Amino acid sequence: MNNFTESGENRKEEILAKNRQAKKDEGLENAKLKGNRLGEYTMSAVGIPLVIYSFVAGEIATFWAVGAIVFAFVLGQSLTVYRFTRRKYHLAWVILGVAGTIYFLVQFAAETQGWWETQLQLFWWQR
Repeated sequence: MNNFTESGENRKEEILAKNRQAKKDEGLENAKLKGNRLGEYTMSAVGIPLVIYSFVAGEIATFWAVGAIVFAFVLGQSLTVYRFTRRKYHLAWVILGVAGTIYFLVQFAAETQGWWETQLQLFWWQR
């Protein structure tokens, strides 16, 4: 029984030594995670009112620009999670992020460059 305890203690010391050598600061990692969460909140706090204003004011180019940024954000987060988990669910979000980003960027460019003659009018008061 004493041998088992000694081998457990040795294993514990090996793990602790590896962690010390890794020089990872868990406090820094935690701060980065909190920063990411704060970034999500602030992006939402700015993006959602911009999208609402875009619809009401008929400034559709702003809608396309903000949408591209939101989808690029979704792409970045889901790609990071997919690379770690390799789950199909996260891969679907990666594909959605790529498609949404490209779509919204093309629509933004088309709107600002006048590629299409007709302008999208969302509400009856814009006609």
